Amino acid sequence: MNTPFKHLVFLAAALALACSSHAAPALASHAGLKGQTLDADGVKAVLLGKRVTIGDARVVIVIAKAGEAQEAFLKNHVAMSTSQFQNHWRRLFMTGGGSAPKVVETEADAVKLAAETPGAIAIADSAATGELAILAN
Repeated sequence: MNTPFKHLVFLAAALALACSSHAAPALASHAGLKGQTLDADGVKAVLLGKRVTIGDARVVIVIAKAGEAQEAFLKNHVAMSTSQFQNHWRRLFMTGGGSAPKVVETEADAVKLAAETPGAIAIADSAATGELAILAN
């Protein structure tokens, strides 16, 4: 094999591997919410604090300070960046309209806290949600 062709094959393989390592962003929840699902309107209502329960469980929103999957999911479902989402919740909290989300450093931390907290939901790459129940993609 000539050298330029080897480089092209290597580049194509690396690109394919990089693309396959990320799954779609997902809204995941504590295992106690397994079997529940949310449509687009339900996702928006929960994330914006207009719906505070899923099934019989009171929702606890857990978000990361920043994260690619979280950013994409919020843009797609509530048309907000992570910063705008946090500001939305600050306003709600200050006016008595809801309990502020729990904020952690990373999406991995959000998944860990959601796994430990009944009723908790977190946004993360679906490949990284482990045993959490997926409510929406």
